[in-house]
Amino acid sequence: MTPTRSTIHDDGRTLALAGGGHFNRFWLRDACPSLPTKESGLRTFSVASLPADLTMTGVSDDGDAVIVQWSDGHVSTFDADTVRRIAADAAEHRGTPAPVRTFGAGHEPPTFPAARLVAGSSEHHDLLDAVAIDGFALVTDLPDDDGATEILADLLGRIRETDYGRVFDIVTEPEAWTLSQSNKGQDAHSDDPFRYTPSGISILHCRRAAAGTGGRSIVVDGFRVAEDLRAEDPTAFDLLATVAIPYIRRRTEAVDQGDDVDMIAHAPVLSVVDGELMGVRFHERSTGVFDLPADLVDDYYLAFRAFADKVRDPAYQFDHRLADGEAIVFDNQRVLHGRTGYETDTGGRRHIRLCTVDRDQVHSRLRRLKDLHDRPGRASRMRSGTMAV
Repeated sequence: MTPTRSTIHDDGRTLALAGGGHFNRFWLRDACPSLPTKESGLRTFSVASLPADLTMTGVSDDGDAVIVQWSDGHVSTFDADTVRRIAADAAEHRGTPAPVRTFGAGHEPPTFPAARLVAGSSEHHDLLDAVAIDGFALVTDLPDDDGATEILADLLGRIRETDYGRVFDIVTEPEAWTLSQSNKGQDAHSDDPFRYTPSGISILHCRRAAAGTGGRSIVVDGFRVAEDLRAEDPTAFDLLATVAIPYIRRRTEAVDQGDDVDMIAHAPVLSVVDGELMGVRFHERSTGVFDLPADLVDDYYLAFRAFADKVRDPAYQFDHRLADGEAIVFDNQRVLHGRTGYETDTGGRRHIRLCTVDRDQVHSRLRRLKDLHDRPGRASRMRSGTMAV
């Protein structure tokens, strides 16, 4: 059989591979088998070492091997199927964002008994996958011990230390220095919007519930709120996705469990990449003065108000009273959380333990568990969350 032929086009800048595929000169040289793979972490090659006028001067193939001669004297020998696979893998890595399943009131979240969450198990995968898809999950029957918080966090990754320490013990204080330590209600919000990179995947572990019927957790899917707003008012959505506003946290003196800080981050409420929603940063109590142009400020406030109105709408609110030994594991850059107020405890202090793990660690572990258990979705692009500009 006569071998198929690859051909060079565009004055040596493009290779048309026999059997399909067109490859740019720099891309192809960057994929040369003489170099360590991109995944190896051992590459010292730089595209800056290549001449800007690099071209392919010749090509031959026998249907299996493709030999390319370069204008700088280099010769690359490619396996044709390998080149196509590299190109396909690159497209997969960019791929479509991982699917999400939005929720509202009446939602029944994925729930996992703590005893079944063994590191590396299929249930371990399912917990992380539920957080990636649904935004949050419930874990029940945690041991009656503070250390259970860290054990659960270890399934996600390394705890991220902040000015609150590794774990923030939220207890009702007579002289609260943050609203979370009071008995007042809180509108749903995302934590740490004043950081360039807010908290990622977080845990709220209930050690002791408040006396009485108050202190109910409120969980809102920021993605559902945002997508509904996009459908109803695209202009408002675009303002929240493109205009950065200031978030601040200033504490001039250290307090119990908290360092002195002066944090400011400017970021949009919504992070959107290629039209896809990637993250939500929303915390009204932490916004600074909106430093916006005069001709924009009114429209922006109306857009911000429309988002806040939906967050406060019971139709979007999953309502649940955490019991002792229960925890919510949630994506803080998607899911907003709050609580109802409660009477000052008479039988002991309400005690919630909060900690967080960077989302890239959690997503990395999820991909490894997908490989381990042969589950689909490893190549999907995980939602990267929200970043300050």
